[in-house]
Amino acid sequence: MDDQKPDCEQHVLREQHVLKEEGKLGCAPTERAPIDFALILGAGWTGRQIAGQMIAHGMRVRLVDQSDRALEASRAWIEAQLGPFFDQGYWPQCDWRDASERLELVREDPEESHLMPGIVLECIPEQVALKRRVLKRYAEKYGEQTIIASNSSYFVPSTFSKHLRFPERYAHFHFHVPIWIATLVDVATAPETSQDTVDRLIALADRIGQTPLVQRVENTGYVFNWMLKSLLQSALQLVNKGVSNPEDIDTAWRKATGMPVGPFGIMDQIGLDIIFQTMSHARFVEGDDVWAPLLAILQPLVDQGKLGVKTGSGFFVYGDPAHWQANASPGVGEKKASEKTKNNF
Repeated sequence: MDDQKPDCEQHVLREQHVLKEEGKLGCAPTERAPIDFALILGAGWTGRQIAGQMIAHGMRVRLVDQSDRALEASRAWIEAQLGPFFDQGYWPQCDWRDASERLELVREDPEESHLMPGIVLECIPEQVALKRRVLKRYAEKYGEQTIIASNSSYFVPSTFSKHLRFPERYAHFHFHVPIWIATLVDVATAPETSQDTVDRLIALADRIGQTPLVQRVENTGYVFNWMLKSLLQSALQLVNKGVSNPEDIDTAWRKATGMPVGPFGIMDQIGLDIIFQTMSHARFVEGDDVWAPLLAILQPLVDQGKLGVKTGSGFFVYGDPAHWQANASPGVGEKKASEKTKNNF
């Protein structure tokens, strides 16, 4: 009978059998215990993708957000992607009935739980005070066997580790969107991060179909985002100077490189609110002369709630974001939207 169970269900059963034999099921994990249960803070565009990636690969996830709307949207999105992403080869085959039993959607993390998370991963807005407060709260709540991690795309780990209890179990675990296509996760360490923490995060990345890129030297934006910043900055500068428009810039990039998405399409995929927050932080470091004109290009779209793929429009128009993500490869939504680009910009 087990041979007929979905791939992800078989994986869970095997995992639970091992944990039961070792006496670890229902307890805080030991150093060598695989991470089977993740607590994700924030059910936004990135948080729900991470939750879906983990659920599809047999994990248990508790997704926490104070917005019922965000939680329901996450549930609907994950359910809608299970079939199409399996057909396209992104996710293992997984039945929604089984997956829904391993997905817990809550407004607040319960004070007591029979199963402690192997990792707490925050996916909240790029605001340093907010992140510090949330990370400190959960570091106080959970013991040293639970990894505390941030999905921050900008801040270096030591920004937060020095404020946390058991800093050796803290690191950044940063995903790149769309997660099921990019399949790259930055494992960035603070000076205090232990090798055991790094090893467990590498194993987690491997388990959920991601390639871990370990970075022991702190660098804002890690590796890819450090390079990406220059590309996006240059693209926005071309618009600011009146040289070109988002549609033509993306066309130039796609045709010359053979890549499916241009810089403005990339910004739409990441989310213009996240791009705006990240560039706002860079503004304090590099000054208004560099960033203020570029932020002025993003500001109207952010104010109108046109944040990119996740809202259906940004620099380009995508329509229903759930439909686009389920049925289009990278760049297809952008190409379909190119005729309407000037309506938004």
